[in-house]
Amino acid sequence: MALNTVLKQQFQHFSKYGAKGTDGSKITLTNTDYWLRQAKILDDKKVTFTDTGVLFNKSRSRTITFEQFLQFLEDLSALKNVDVINFHTQLTECGMPGDDEKEKEKEKKPRRR
Repeated sequence: MALNTVLKQQFQHFSKYGAKGTDGSKITLTNTDYWLRQAKILDDKKVTFTDTGVLFNKSRSRTITFEQFLQFLEDLSALKNVDVINFHTQLTECGMPGDDEKEKEKEKKPRRR
């Protein structure tokens, strides 16, 4: 499957995460930040909430489409001098929404002996 196809599917899943009544065609800044954090792109050092907020708000909308999201990633990669393909790869390989929380729960549970 092409990287963009997988990325679009991930976009739909993350845009619906925690949102009632959405069809997955647009994503909020909150869900974008959640996805970027799960993909380990948003790390509060190289990429911050301020970076994502400024770039997201260029759209002057509370939500953006997949095409606008791709432009957002292009702008973020240019700002941070990172190849956009690296971002695409990290976003497609981070799993479904909440997968990182499931991993944390596994780490917390004590093993039975």
